[in-house]
Amino acid sequence: QHLRVLFDPFTGHLREIQNLAKGFSLPVFQNFYWYNASVGDALCSQASGAYIFRPDTCAPFPVAKRAATRLIKTALVQELHQNFSSWCSQVLRLRPGQPYLELEWTVGPIPVSDGLGKEVISRFETPLRTAGRFYTDSNGRQVLERRRDYRPTWNLTQTEPVAGNYYPVNTRIFIKDEKVQLTVLTDRSQGGSSILDGSLELMVHRRLLRDDNRGLEEALDEPGEDGQGLVVRGRHLVLLDTPETAADQHRPRAQEMVTSPYVVLAPGPGPHLRQVSREGVWGSAMPGGEGVFLTLGWVSASSPQAGLSSGGFGMALGGSLTAPHHPQTLFSAFTITSLREMALGGDIPLHSVSRLLWNTATGT
Repeated sequence: QHLRVLFDPFTGHLREIQNLAKGFSLPVFQNFYWYNASVGDALCSQASGAYIFRPDTCAPFPVAKRAATRLIKTALVQELHQNFSSWCSQVLRLRPGQPYLELEWTVGPIPVSDGLGKEVISRFETPLRTAGRFYTDSNGRQVLERRRDYRPTWNLTQTEPVAGNYYPVNTRIFIKDEKVQLTVLTDRSQGGSSILDGSLELMVHRRLLRDDNRGLEEALDEPGEDGQGLVVRGRHLVLLDTPETAADQHRPRAQEMVTSPYVVLAPGPGPHLRQVSREGVWGSAMPGGEGVFLTLGWVSASSPQAGLSSGGFGMALGGSLTAPHHPQTLFSAFTITSLREMALGGDIPLHSVSRLLWNTATGT
C-alpha cells in the first residue's frame, strides 16, 4: 500500500525501496558487518572494550556476501527471511497500512574461536550525496546535525576515523539530500554513524576479548546461559520520505517505539490506577509532528511539590507546541485542581531554579 521493497535475486540483499504514495524510489543496500576490535599493542595500549570502541581497521568485514532467503506472503503480512550465517539472521516485514519497512534482526552468539573480538553493525548504503553530514536525535528529542571529522568548537585532528565519528542514537538516525531522506528508527540506544557518504550504520552487538582498562577489569565477553555467548534481537524501522515531510512520520513513530505502553497486572477486585501502576506515560497526538506528553503518578499529601490537601494524582506535562492549546482540552478525563510550572526534572518550581554562574578561560 505504501512501500515496495526489492531484493537482489542472487545475493538476497535489500536492493531498493519505493515510496508508492509519492512516486519515487531509492537504491538501498543493507548488510551486516563486523569491525575487528583492537587488542592494543606496544605503541598504543588502548584496546576496544566495554567503554571504548576502537576498531583496528576502518573497513569492516561482511558477515556474509550472500543471504539465504525465504519469502512469506499472506493477507496479514509479507516477510522475507534472510539467513546470513549460523549466528546472524533477519526478517524484513511489511504489513497492510504500514508506511515503513520493519527489520527484525537476531545476532549472536558472536563467534570468537578465531581469537578476534567483533563489533557488529547493520549498514545501509545509498547513492545519496550527503557531503559528510548525517543526523541523530538527542535523547529522543531534538535532532542534531553531525559532520564527519568535524567539531563545531575546535579544529579537530582526527586520529580515530571510525570511532571518532560515532554518536549516540537513542531513537533515530537519518541521511538526506535535497530530495530524499532515509530514516532508521531504533528500539533501544545504539551507537551510529555515517562513515561513508550516502551510508548510515548502527551497532547491534559486541563481543570482545580484552579489557579496555577503564574500570570494569574484565573483557566484554558474557557467556550466557549456555556458555556460548549472548544472542541479541532487536528492530529497526526504515522510512523513506522527502526531507520536508519526513519529520511528520519519524517523530511520532520514534515516540511510539520507545515509549510503548506497559501491560501491568496486579491482584485486586478491579482496575485501580494506584494499584496497577505507580506511573504511566500517555501521549496526545498533535498536528504537524508536534506532541504533548504526560507522566501521571500518585503524589502523597506530604510531598513538598504536591500542593494537595490529601493524596492524589499528579501529572507532569511536556512537549513541543507551536500553537496555543489549553490543558483542559487535552485531559478531558481529569479534573485539574492546580497548575504549576516546574523545572524539567519535575522536582522544583521553575521560579526556584537558580542557574550556576562560573568564570571561564575567556572571561565569559
